[in-house]
Amino acid sequence: MNRIITVLLLAVGSLVVLSLTMLASGTMLKAGDTQVASQAVACLFGFVALGLAARFDYHLLQRWAPVLYGVAVLLLVLTLLVGTAKGGAQRWLWGIQPSEFAKMGVIVGLAAFAARFEHRITHFFSGVVGMASVAALPLALILVEPDKGTTALLLGVTFLMMVVAGVRIWQVAVPAIACVAMFVLIILNSEYAMKRVNSFLHPEKNTDGYHQVLQGLYAFWAGGVDGVGLGMGSFKFNVPEHHTDFIFPVVGEELGLPFTLGVVAVFGAILICGALITQSAPDLFGALLAGGITFLICGQAMFNLGVVTDLLPNKGIPLPLVSRGGTGVVMMLGLVGCLVSVARSGVAGASRSRLFGNPFQRMDTDLPESE
Repeated sequence: MNRIITVLLLAVGSLVVLSLTMLASGTMLKAGDTQVASQAVACLFGFVALGLAARFDYHLLQRWAPVLYGVAVLLLVLTLLVGTAKGGAQRWLWGIQPSEFAKMGVIVGLAAFAARFEHRITHFFSGVVGMASVAALPLALILVEPDKGTTALLLGVTFLMMVVAGVRIWQVAVPAIACVAMFVLIILNSEYAMKRVNSFLHPEKNTDGYHQVLQGLYAFWAGGVDGVGLGMGSFKFNVPEHHTDFIFPVVGEELGLPFTLGVVAVFGAILICGALITQSAPDLFGALLAGGITFLICGQAMFNLGVVTDLLPNKGIPLPLVSRGGTGVVMMLGLVGCLVSVARSGVAGASRSRLFGNPFQRMDTDLPESE
Protein backbone atom coordinates (compact mmCIF):
# COMPACT_ATOMS: atom_id res chain seq x y z
CA MET A 1 0.00 0.00 0.00
CA ASN A 2 2.93 2.35 0.62
CA ARG A 3 3.89 1.92 -3.03
CA ILE A 4 0.35 2.82 -4.09
CA ILE A 5 0.48 5.98 -1.98
CA THR A 6 3.87 6.87 -3.49
CA VAL A 7 2.62 6.39 -7.06
CA LEU A 8 -0.52 8.40 -6.29
CA LEU A 9 1.43 11.33 -4.84
CA LEU A 10 3.95 11.30 -7.69
CA ALA A 11 1.10 11.34 -10.21
CA VAL A 12 -0.65 14.22 -8.47
CA GLY A 13 2.61 16.15 -8.04
CA SER A 14 3.49 15.76 -11.72
CA LEU A 15 0.11 17.21 -12.75
CA VAL A 16 0.58 20.22 -10.46
CA VAL A 17 4.09 20.85 -11.85
CA LEU A 18 2.72 20.60 -15.40
CA SER A 19 -0.05 23.04 -14.49
CA LEU A 20 2.32 25.72 -13.20
CA THR A 21 4.66 25.18 -16.15
CA MET A 22 1.93 25.62 -18.76
CA LEU A 23 0.46 28.63 -16.96
CA ALA A 24 3.90 30.24 -16.93
CA SER A 25 4.26 29.49 -20.64
CA GLY A 26 0.92 31.05 -21.42
CA THR A 27 1.60 34.27 -19.51
CA MET A 28 5.28 34.86 -20.23
CA LEU A 29 4.48 37.62 -22.73
CA LYS A 30 2.06 39.40 -20.42
CA ALA A 31 3.79 41.84 -18.11
CA GLY A 32 2.36 42.04 -14.62
CA ASP A 33 0.26 38.87 -15.00
CA THR A 34 -0.23 37.28 -11.58
CA GLN A 35 -1.95 34.06 -12.66
CA VAL A 36 1.07 31.84 -11.99
CA ALA A 37 1.76 33.40 -8.59
CA SER A 38 -1.87 33.11 -7.46
CA GLN A 39 -2.07 29.52 -8.68
CA ALA A 40 1.20 28.67 -6.93
CA VAL A 41 -0.19 30.06 -3.67
CA ALA A 42 -3.36 27.99 -4.16
CA CYS A 43 -1.23 24.88 -4.78
CA LEU A 44 0.69 25.60 -1.57
CA PHE A 45 -2.54 25.76 0.42
CA GLY A 46 -3.70 22.66 -1.40
CA PHE A 47 -0.62 20.65 -0.41
CA VAL A 48 -1.06 21.81 3.19
CA ALA A 49 -4.66 20.52 3.01
CA LEU A 50 -3.38 17.27 1.49
CA GLY A 51 -0.87 16.79 4.29
CA LEU A 52 -3.38 17.51 7.03
CA ALA A 53 -6.06 15.27 5.50
CA ALA A 54 -3.57 12.44 5.02
CA ARG A 55 -2.38 12.71 8.61
CA PHE A 56 -5.80 12.67 10.31
CA ASP A 57 -8.19 9.73 10.56
CA TYR A 58 -10.70 9.94 7.71
CA HIS A 59 -13.47 8.83 10.10
CA LEU A 60 -13.53 12.43 11.34
CA LEU A 61 -15.26 13.23 8.04
CA GLN A 62 -17.97 10.71 8.87
CA ARG A 63 -18.55 12.41 12.21
CA TRP A 64 -18.65 15.87 10.64
CA ALA A 65 -20.53 14.84 7.49
CA PRO A 66 -23.77 16.72 8.41
CA VAL A 67 -21.78 19.92 9.01
CA LEU A 68 -19.79 19.63 5.76
CA TYR A 69 -22.95 18.87 3.83
CA GLY A 70 -24.83 21.75 5.44
CA VAL A 71 -22.03 24.25 4.77
CA ALA A 72 -21.88 23.12 1.13
CA VAL A 73 -25.63 23.67 0.69
CA LEU A 74 -25.49 27.03 2.48
CA LEU A 75 -22.68 28.27 0.23
CA LEU A 76 -24.59 27.19 -2.86
CA VAL A 77 -27.69 29.05 -1.67
CA LEU A 78 -25.66 32.19 -0.92
CA THR A 79 -24.10 31.93 -4.37
CA LEU A 80 -27.53 32.10 -5.99
CA LEU A 81 -28.62 34.95 -3.73
CA VAL A 82 -25.57 37.25 -3.54
CA GLY A 83 -22.97 35.57 -5.74
CA THR A 84 -21.12 37.05 -8.69
CA ALA A 85 -22.43 36.43 -12.21
CA LYS A 86 -19.95 35.90 -15.02
CA GLY A 87 -20.55 34.66 -18.55
CA GLY A 88 -24.26 34.13 -17.93
CA ALA A 89 -23.72 31.92 -14.87
CA GLN A 90 -23.77 32.73 -11.16
CA ARG A 91 -21.12 30.41 -9.74
CA TRP A 92 -18.80 32.61 -7.66
CA LEU A 93 -19.07 33.77 -4.07
CA TRP A 94 -16.42 36.00 -2.47
CA GLY A 95 -13.88 34.93 -5.07
CA ILE A 96 -14.41 31.16 -4.67
CA GLN A 97 -16.53 28.55 -6.44
CA PRO A 98 -18.78 26.86 -3.86
CA SER A 99 -19.59 24.08 -6.34
CA GLU A 100 -16.02 22.82 -5.81
CA PHE A 101 -16.62 22.51 -2.06
CA ALA A 102 -20.01 20.93 -2.82
CA LYS A 103 -18.22 18.06 -4.57
CA MET A 104 -16.67 17.12 -1.24
CA GLY A 105 -19.94 17.68 0.62
CA VAL A 106 -21.84 15.34 -1.72
CA ILE A 107 -19.24 12.57 -1.58
CA VAL A 108 -18.86 12.68 2.20
CA GLY A 109 -22.63 12.95 2.68
CA LEU A 110 -23.32 9.94 0.46
CA ALA A 111 -20.58 7.87 2.11
CA ALA A 112 -21.80 8.70 5.63
CA PHE A 113 -25.42 7.94 4.76
CA ALA A 114 -24.60 4.57 3.16
CA ALA A 115 -22.36 3.60 6.08
CA ARG A 116 -25.09 4.56 8.56
CA PHE A 117 -27.70 2.41 6.79
CA GLU A 118 -25.37 -0.29 5.53
CA HIS A 119 -27.62 -3.09 6.80
CA ARG A 120 -30.50 -1.80 4.64
CA ILE A 121 -28.60 -0.48 1.63
CA THR A 122 -29.96 -3.19 -0.70
CA HIS A 123 -33.54 -2.00 -0.07
CA PHE A 124 -34.73 0.36 -2.79
CA PHE A 125 -35.98 3.13 -0.49
CA SER A 126 -33.12 2.89 2.00
CA GLY A 127 -30.47 2.59 -0.69
CA VAL A 128 -31.35 4.28 -3.98
CA VAL A 129 -33.98 6.74 -2.72
CA GLY A 130 -32.01 7.56 0.41
CA MET A 131 -28.71 8.24 -1.37
CA ALA A 132 -30.49 10.11 -4.17
CA SER A 133 -32.15 12.33 -1.57
CA VAL A 134 -28.75 13.25 -0.12
CA ALA A 135 -27.42 14.30 -3.53
CA ALA A 136 -30.61 15.94 -4.83
CA LEU A 137 -30.48 19.33 -3.07
CA PRO A 138 -26.86 20.34 -3.82
CA LEU A 139 -27.14 19.04 -7.39
CA ALA A 140 -30.34 21.03 -7.95
CA LEU A 141 -28.67 24.20 -6.66
CA ILE A 142 -25.66 23.66 -8.93
CA LEU A 143 -27.96 23.06 -11.90
CA VAL A 144 -29.76 26.36 -11.26
CA GLU A 145 -26.48 28.38 -11.38
CA PRO A 146 -26.47 26.97 -14.18
CA ASP A 147 -23.63 24.45 -14.27
CA LYS A 148 -24.84 21.42 -16.19
CA GLY A 149 -21.37 19.91 -16.51
CA THR A 150 -20.70 19.71 -12.77
CA THR A 151 -24.26 18.48 -12.19
CA ALA A 152 -23.80 15.66 -14.72
CA LEU A 153 -20.43 14.77 -13.22
CA LEU A 154 -21.80 14.55 -9.66
CA LEU A 155 -24.78 12.54 -10.89
CA GLY A 156 -22.35 10.01 -12.33
CA VAL A 157 -20.38 9.94 -9.08
CA THR A 158 -23.61 9.43 -7.11
CA PHE A 159 -24.70 6.43 -9.18
CA LEU A 160 -21.24 4.85 -9.06
CA MET A 161 -21.13 5.29 -5.29
CA MET A 162 -24.51 3.55 -5.08
CA VAL A 163 -23.03 0.57 -6.89
CA VAL A 164 -19.97 0.49 -4.62
CA ALA A 165 -22.27 0.73 -1.59
CA GLY A 166 -23.96 -2.50 -2.66
CA VAL A 167 -27.18 -1.24 -4.23
CA ARG A 168 -28.52 -3.68 -6.81
CA ILE A 169 -27.74 -2.69 -10.41
CA TRP A 170 -31.36 -2.94 -11.56
CA GLN A 171 -32.39 -0.56 -8.79
CA VAL A 172 -29.85 2.02 -9.99
CA ALA A 173 -30.88 1.63 -13.64
CA VAL A 174 -34.38 3.09 -13.15
CA PRO A 175 -33.35 6.47 -11.63
CA ALA A 176 -30.34 6.63 -13.96
CA ILE A 177 -32.58 6.42 -17.02
CA ALA A 178 -34.91 9.01 -15.48
CA CYS A 179 -32.00 11.40 -14.88
CA VAL A 180 -30.74 10.98 -18.45
CA ALA A 181 -34.24 11.75 -19.76
CA MET A 182 -34.43 14.81 -17.49
CA PHE A 183 -31.08 16.07 -18.76
CA VAL A 184 -32.16 15.61 -22.37
CA LEU A 185 -35.26 17.70 -21.70
CA ILE A 186 -33.21 20.41 -19.98
CA ILE A 187 -30.81 20.58 -22.92
CA LEU A 188 -33.64 20.63 -25.48
CA ASN A 189 -35.17 23.60 -23.66
CA SER A 190 -31.88 25.51 -23.35
CA GLU A 191 -30.94 27.60 -26.39
CA TYR A 192 -27.33 27.90 -25.22
CA ALA A 193 -26.95 24.15 -24.60
CA MET A 194 -28.56 23.25 -27.92
CA LYS A 195 -26.17 25.59 -29.72
CA ARG A 196 -23.25 23.64 -28.29
CA VAL A 197 -24.82 20.29 -29.13
CA ASN A 198 -25.51 21.42 -32.71
CA SER A 199 -21.94 22.69 -32.97
CA PHE A 200 -20.73 19.24 -31.97
CA LEU A 201 -23.06 17.38 -34.35
CA HIS A 202 -22.88 19.83 -37.28
CA PRO A 203 -19.69 21.88 -36.93
CA GLU A 204 -19.83 23.00 -40.57
CA LYS A 205 -23.15 24.77 -39.90
CA ASN A 206 -22.20 26.27 -36.53
CA THR A 207 -18.72 27.71 -36.96
CA ASP A 208 -19.10 30.23 -34.11
CA GLY A 209 -20.01 27.60 -31.55
CA TYR A 210 -17.28 25.28 -32.84
CA HIS A 211 -14.52 27.91 -32.81
CA GLN A 212 -13.04 27.02 -29.42
CA VAL A 213 -12.84 23.29 -30.13
CA LEU A 214 -11.48 23.92 -33.64
CA GLN A 215 -8.68 26.14 -32.36
CA GLY A 216 -7.81 23.50 -29.79
CA LEU A 217 -7.57 20.85 -32.53
CA TYR A 218 -5.33 23.20 -34.56
CA ALA A 219 -3.06 23.48 -31.51
CA PHE A 220 -2.78 19.68 -31.30
CA TRP A 221 -2.04 19.52 -35.02
CA ALA A 222 0.62 22.25 -34.80
CA GLY A 223 2.39 20.42 -31.98
CA GLY A 224 2.49 17.09 -33.77
CA VAL A 225 4.67 14.43 -32.20
CA ASP A 226 7.53 16.52 -30.85
CA GLY A 227 5.82 19.81 -30.03
CA VAL A 228 7.00 23.28 -30.96
CA GLY A 229 8.80 23.81 -27.65
CA LEU A 230 7.87 25.18 -24.27
CA GLY A 231 6.72 28.79 -24.58
CA MET A 232 6.91 28.70 -28.37
CA GLY A 233 3.26 27.92 -29.09
CA SER A 234 1.21 30.43 -31.06
CA PHE A 235 -2.13 28.68 -31.56
CA LYS A 236 -2.68 28.73 -27.80
CA PHE A 237 -3.40 32.46 -27.98
CA ASN A 238 -6.28 31.71 -30.36
CA VAL A 239 -7.80 29.15 -27.98
CA PRO A 240 -10.37 30.74 -25.63
CA GLU A 241 -9.92 29.66 -21.99
CA HIS A 242 -6.50 28.16 -22.74
CA HIS A 243 -5.56 28.60 -19.06
CA THR A 244 -8.58 26.73 -17.75
CA ASP A 245 -10.85 24.37 -19.68
CA PHE A 246 -8.62 24.17 -22.77
CA ILE A 247 -5.19 23.89 -21.21
CA PHE A 248 -4.67 20.39 -22.63
CA PRO A 249 -4.31 21.60 -26.27
CA VAL A 250 -1.56 23.95 -25.05
CA VAL A 251 0.27 20.90 -23.68
CA GLY A 252 -0.16 19.21 -27.07
CA GLU A 253 1.10 22.18 -29.06
CA GLU A 254 4.19 22.93 -27.01
CA LEU A 255 5.22 19.55 -25.60
CA GLY A 256 3.87 17.15 -28.21
CA LEU A 257 2.32 13.71 -28.25
CA PRO A 258 4.48 12.06 -25.52
CA PHE A 259 3.29 14.59 -22.93
CA THR A 260 -0.37 14.43 -23.96
CA LEU A 261 -0.29 10.64 -23.73
CA GLY A 262 1.62 11.03 -20.47
CA VAL A 263 -1.20 13.11 -18.97
CA VAL A 264 -3.70 10.41 -19.92
CA ALA A 265 -1.41 7.76 -18.40
CA VAL A 266 -1.08 9.75 -15.17
CA PHE A 267 -4.86 9.92 -14.76
CA GLY A 268 -4.94 6.20 -15.52
CA ALA A 269 -2.44 5.65 -12.70
CA ILE A 270 -4.63 7.72 -10.34
CA LEU A 271 -7.62 5.57 -11.34
CA ILE A 272 -5.75 2.33 -10.61
CA CYS A 273 -4.40 3.62 -7.29
CA GLY A 274 -7.84 4.83 -6.28
CA ALA A 275 -9.44 1.50 -7.19
CA LEU A 276 -6.87 -0.42 -5.14
CA ILE A 277 -7.36 1.91 -2.17
CA THR A 278 -11.13 1.49 -2.46
CA GLN A 279 -10.78 -2.27 -2.51
CA SER A 280 -8.53 -2.40 0.56
CA ALA A 281 -10.48 0.12 2.66
CA PRO A 282 -11.21 -1.27 6.14
CA ASP A 283 -14.90 -0.24 6.16
CA LEU A 284 -17.74 0.82 3.91
CA PHE A 285 -17.35 4.54 4.64
CA GLY A 286 -13.69 4.41 3.64
CA ALA A 287 -14.45 2.44 0.48
CA LEU A 288 -17.16 4.89 -0.58
CA LEU A 289 -15.03 7.92 0.25
CA ALA A 290 -12.09 6.58 -1.75
CA GLY A 291 -14.30 5.42 -4.61
CA GLY A 292 -16.17 8.72 -4.79
CA ILE A 293 -12.97 10.77 -4.85
CA THR A 294 -11.44 8.53 -7.51
CA PHE A 295 -14.58 8.69 -9.67
CA LEU A 296 -14.68 12.48 -9.28
CA ILE A 297 -11.06 13.13 -10.30
CA CYS A 298 -10.91 10.64 -13.17
CA GLY A 299 -14.47 11.29 -14.36
CA GLN A 300 -13.82 15.03 -14.55
CA ALA A 301 -10.57 14.37 -16.41
CA MET A 302 -12.32 12.12 -18.92
CA PHE A 303 -15.00 14.77 -19.40
CA ASN A 304 -12.44 17.50 -20.10
CA LEU A 305 -10.26 15.37 -22.39
CA GLY A 306 -13.34 14.27 -24.33
CA VAL A 307 -14.39 17.88 -24.91
CA VAL A 308 -11.02 19.25 -26.04
CA THR A 309 -10.47 16.32 -28.44
CA ASP A 310 -13.97 16.78 -29.92
CA LEU A 311 -15.29 13.47 -28.63
CA LEU A 312 -17.95 15.16 -26.47
CA PRO A 313 -20.02 18.35 -26.86
CA ASN A 314 -18.28 21.43 -25.54
CA LYS A 315 -19.04 22.08 -21.88
CA GLY A 316 -16.82 24.15 -19.64
CA ILE A 317 -15.25 21.84 -17.10
CA PRO A 318 -11.60 22.10 -15.96
CA LEU A 319 -8.90 19.45 -16.14
CA PRO A 320 -8.31 18.43 -12.49
CA LEU A 321 -5.03 19.64 -10.95
CA VAL A 322 -3.93 21.13 -14.30
CA SER A 323 -6.38 23.90 -15.21
CA ARG A 324 -6.10 27.24 -13.45
CA GLY A 325 -8.48 27.67 -10.52
CA GLY A 326 -7.59 28.26 -6.89
CA THR A 327 -10.68 26.74 -5.29
CA GLY A 328 -10.53 23.69 -7.54
CA VAL A 329 -6.88 22.84 -6.90
CA VAL A 330 -7.17 23.31 -3.11
CA MET A 331 -10.22 21.05 -2.93
CA MET A 332 -8.76 18.42 -5.26
CA LEU A 333 -5.50 18.21 -3.30
CA GLY A 334 -7.46 18.04 -0.05
CA LEU A 335 -9.49 15.14 -1.45
CA VAL A 336 -6.28 13.38 -2.50
CA GLY A 337 -5.18 13.71 1.13
CA CYS A 338 -8.41 11.96 2.18
CA LEU A 339 -7.59 9.20 -0.30
CA VAL A 340 -4.16 8.80 1.28
CA SER A 341 -5.76 8.65 4.74
CA VAL A 342 -8.00 5.78 3.62
CA ALA A 343 -4.97 4.04 2.12
CA ARG A 344 -3.00 4.36 5.36
CA SER A 345 -5.90 2.92 7.34
CA GLY A 346 -6.29 0.16 4.78
CA VAL A 347 -2.78 -1.11 5.49
CA ALA A 348 -3.62 -1.78 9.13
CA GLY A 349 -7.13 -2.94 8.35
CA ALA A 350 -6.02 -5.50 5.79
CA SER A 351 -3.47 -6.93 8.22
CA ARG A 352 -6.08 -7.34 10.97
CA SER A 353 -8.81 -8.94 8.87
CA ARG A 354 -9.23 -10.60 5.52
CA LEU A 355 -10.85 -7.62 3.81
CA PHE A 356 -8.87 -7.55 0.60
CA GLY A 357 -11.09 -10.11 -1.08
CA ASN A 358 -14.28 -8.45 0.18
CA PRO A 359 -13.91 -4.70 0.86
CA PHE A 360 -17.36 -4.44 2.44
CA GLN A 361 -17.00 -7.23 4.99
CA ARG A 362 -17.29 -6.10 8.60
CA MET A 363 -14.68 -7.18 11.13
CA ASP A 364 -17.27 -8.08 13.74
CA THR A 365 -18.97 -10.54 11.38
CA ASP A 366 -15.86 -12.56 10.54
CA LEU A 367 -16.06 -16.18 11.53
CA PRO A 368 -13.11 -17.50 13.51
CA GLU A 369 -10.76 -19.75 11.64
CA SER A 370 -10.97 -23.41 12.49
CA GLU A 371 -7.92 -24.73 14.21
